[in-house]
Amino acid sequence: MNARCDWPVATDTPETLQEATVVGNPKWDALVVGSGLGGLSAAAYLAASGRRVLLLERYSALGGSSHVFRRRGAWEFDCGVHYVGDVGPDGIVTAMMRGLALDDRIQWLPMDAEGFDRVIGPDFQLRVPVGWDAFLDELLAAFPEEQRAARRFHAIMRRLSDSLDRRGPHRPGAVAARWITAAGWAAPFLAMPYAGMLAACGFSPRSILALSVQCGALASSSLSIPTAAMAGFYQDYVGGGSFYPRGGGQILAAGFAEVITSHGGTIRTNAEVARVLVENRRVTGVRLSDGEVLEAPVVVSDADIIKTYTDLVGLEHLPYLYRERVKRWTMSHPLINGFFGVEYDVHSGPNSNYFAIPNWDNAASLLSLTRFSRRIIAGKGISDGYRWAHEMAAQQPMFLQSSSRRDPGHRAAAPDGHSTIEVQTITPADPSLWGFAGYDVASGEYRQGRRYREIKKIVLDGMLERMEQAYPGSSSKVRLAELGTPATQTRFVGNTGGAPFGLALRWDQAGPLRPGTHTPIDGLFVVGTSTTWGPGTVGSMLSGVHAAAAVTGRDLVNDIRRGDVIADPELLSRWPSGFDTLDATRGLG
Repeated sequence: MNARCDWPVATDTPETLQEATVVGNPKWDALVVGSGLGGLSAAAYLAASGRRVLLLERYSALGGSSHVFRRRGAWEFDCGVHYVGDVGPDGIVTAMMRGLALDDRIQWLPMDAEGFDRVIGPDFQLRVPVGWDAFLDELLAAFPEEQRAARRFHAIMRRLSDSLDRRGPHRPGAVAARWITAAGWAAPFLAMPYAGMLAACGFSPRSILALSVQCGALASSSLSIPTAAMAGFYQDYVGGGSFYPRGGGQILAAGFAEVITSHGGTIRTNAEVARVLVENRRVTGVRLSDGEVLEAPVVVSDADIIKTYTDLVGLEHLPYLYRERVKRWTMSHPLINGFFGVEYDVHSGPNSNYFAIPNWDNAASLLSLTRFSRRIIAGKGISDGYRWAHEMAAQQPMFLQSSSRRDPGHRAAAPDGHSTIEVQTITPADPSLWGFAGYDVASGEYRQGRRYREIKKIVLDGMLERMEQAYPGSSSKVRLAELGTPATQTRFVGNTGGAPFGLALRWDQAGPLRPGTHTPIDGLFVVGTSTTWGPGTVGSMLSGVHAAAAVTGRDLVNDIRRGDVIADPELLSRWPSGFDTLDATRGLG
């Protein structure tokens, strides 16, 4: 794996961290654009470090892709926080929460250690447990006719997982060299497409399909995602366990917001940034969509990374080679999310996520798997949205999880005797397949289109079939159903093509080859799922800590790893009994 850099990079290492230069006397030391977990984390660590911070969020509530929403006053659904790794005593998540004095109010609930993920299909089940030895036992039980392939796969993934250190500073060449050296004999698999590695192990097409469905958790296909990225996934969850925040995903946004405001920072929702102001390749502030200008020597953008450079900054402000690099970037697949309120008890089953495979029709050969992935996931070769939707509903594996099951004590999630179930899968972004081509997505006008509503109904019916696989009897007890499409994601969060996981995980956009927090514009920093520490909940939060470190000149990641508490616990307010995390994070400013 060769690292390539098109412009001189100031890396986020202790030797190169320098405090951002303040020009003039603006009201704010730093402006943070967007309140995804990367922006929230950056703003919280900046505020805790004594910086005057203003966080600007275009939506009415904080959280970005991680926020929750409610329906009918009785149902609460998580949009993005499904399960989190690296939460052990020495985990980076533990360190980040402790560093902000939030470790006593953000608690983590473990999922089923014998199978936090379960891959299910006709006459098939693979439990993915915590612990590498237990994982090998489950692989051998699930693939009794392919024992040698299972052992090869396990050996490769364990070796790669042990070799990866994904939490440190963004130093592309050094990180890549360290990974390759540590991986040893398994190094040739690092950049290999995951499907290719599975085939090299000797798995049959059916087994390759079964082992590929978890790629959807990273909004990717096994044909494109590098094996290193999946090794990182297993490193977190098989190596350390799977967890969910008590009280739902919105508690993360509430915790970060508490640190920001209690340490002198300000948060404004319904404040859309129209432009990042740049003079002589240096940030001077931002202009809001209503024309208001806010000055600051530092801007941290948690907005979609392509839109940050093309719409907010303007490509004309970038060096030529970096401008061309931005033009070559591609986003990950968007996701569709089905949200179901059911009169059904999920607590009798295991505390697991499910990846449901409807049939093995597309696993007759490697060629058939490839054709299926390109046709349904990438949307190639199908021009009619109805045909695509019917094939998706009948053939596409899907991811299912229940916030009600992960946190039985969170009574706001569903009425007594009821549960929430969320169904998710990757999808093409092509508006013509979804029936909203030609509509103004920002206005929401597309939602009234007949074609759009009919295609949504077809996809929802397919989701009900997968739900029946994971939770037998639930599909007939649906009391509420809603589908979020790529247009929904673009409308509320502003992501290019509705892609919540940022840049696509392909070999030249993975790990150290993703952007760091520094940019070619002095005073401009980027955070979020497109950075080297993402995608996902942990990577987004960690990118914010690295950005705050770059701004302050302090090695915050090393500090919190050794146990330092950056925030002042005495400044945090007491959360009352029945504290509403969503109410606390909307309508601010």
